[in-house]
Amino acid sequence: MIASLRGKLRRRLEDRVVVESGGVGYEVFLPPVAYRAIADAVASEKDDASDLSLVIYYHATRDQPRPILIGFTSELDKEFFEKLITVKDIGPLVAARALTCAVQDLAAAIARQDEKFLRSLRGIGPQKARNIVAQLQAKVAKFALLKEPGAEPAPVPAAPTDDEEGVKTLVWEVLVKQLGHRPSEAGQLIGDALRRKPGIKTAEELFDEIYRGRKQA
Repeated sequence: MIASLRGKLRRRLEDRVVVESGGVGYEVFLPPVAYRAIADAVASEKDDASDLSLVIYYHATRDQPRPILIGFTSELDKEFFEKLITVKDIGPLVAARALTCAVQDLAAAIARQDEKFLRSLRGIGPQKARNIVAQLQAKVAKFALLKEPGAEPAPVPAAPTDDEEGVKTLVWEVLVKQLGHRPSEAGQLIGDALRRKPGIKTAEELFDEIYRGRKQA
């Protein structure tokens, strides 16, 4: 399985690129948000081609044995995509084509149950929009808190999550190292959330309360 790809950008096609790595050209489908992120990259068969580094989602099934590589410019975008494809009737290519805006904007729309916004995305009709809200509304607060669009997340160290301190540590790490918040700001967001709702037991609950507090501010 291919998890990441680094190489020279050889060709641009309508919705995909060819990246040469180790003498092999890989055709990679790019969601619109990722395609825009590499807008300045130069495609060439010569040495002046831009270097490209992509995070890859590898898709192949028994019914569709020819592998499809879907590329992202950040781990966070791929993580959001992987949540999206858990929704009923949302396959990998439908999900990828729907990523026409920044992940934090899409996540915020889901969190506020904005089905009209979701229906404006390519390939998302009324029923798919309802399914997305129903299945993901409580799972996307983390992405809606993204501070710096396109930021490359740093690895988050493992932290115990079976007590409040472990949950606070994990959420602080994600806010700072993945989502681009200042350390002091992350601490304030966590403290305010726990004062509003004491007894939070999971990171997902804490992200949800932080997002809810920011929306009401």
